[in-house]
Amino acid sequence: MRTSSSAWFIMSCKMSKVTPNPAKALLRTEIAARIAALTTEEKKRQSEIVYDKIINHPFYKSANRIALYMSTDQEINTAPIINHIKARGASAFVPQYAGGVMNMLLLETDDEKNMFITRHGIAQHSKDQKRENAVESGGLDLVIAPGVAFSKSGDRCGHGGGYYDKFLAKLRSNPETAPKVVAVAFSCQVVDDVPTNEQDQKVDAVIYAD
Repeated sequence: MRTSSSAWFIMSCKMSKVTPNPAKALLRTEIAARIAALTTEEKKRQSEIVYDKIINHPFYKSANRIALYMSTDQEINTAPIINHIKARGASAFVPQYAGGVMNMLLLETDDEKNMFITRHGIAQHSKDQKRENAVESGGLDLVIAPGVAFSKSGDRCGHGGGYYDKFLAKLRSNPETAPKVVAVAFSCQVVDDVPTNEQDQKVDAVIYAD
């Protein structure tokens, strides 16, 4: 299981040597408590609603190369989305964190069964599993992003490592090839205001149950 949002935040700050933002740290702690209060049944209910919204969203329907994350029990379940991407003949790419960099690697048949779990509780390809890198090959049409908290207007608060912000900034450096970015979240992760700075990347849409 993935470490808590507050623990992940502390570890990420040590790794990336960023200066913690007190407002973001407080928000991460608050959201972690909200998610912890959700029952397994409620998480399943909301994940199913989000799944239905995602597969019917125009961004998703028009995308053939889709990046998304390998979920833990503290996040919207992405396994059904991954299965749907594969079933319709599209390509699913998932993060591999190595050397302070996040790459998006192609999910091939049965990869999920052979991934290892990082010290942060995230399933990912091992270094021995050589896979197509989305950015180096054909780019991406859609990124389904995780996060801690979101505003309805698209502001995003991540876990503190800055991996997705750097990745999205790189993709958006060329507006002509930049993919759409949507976030999926439990309803308790959507708040009125998210503290941001100049490095934070907005998402194009936030999809949640309510």
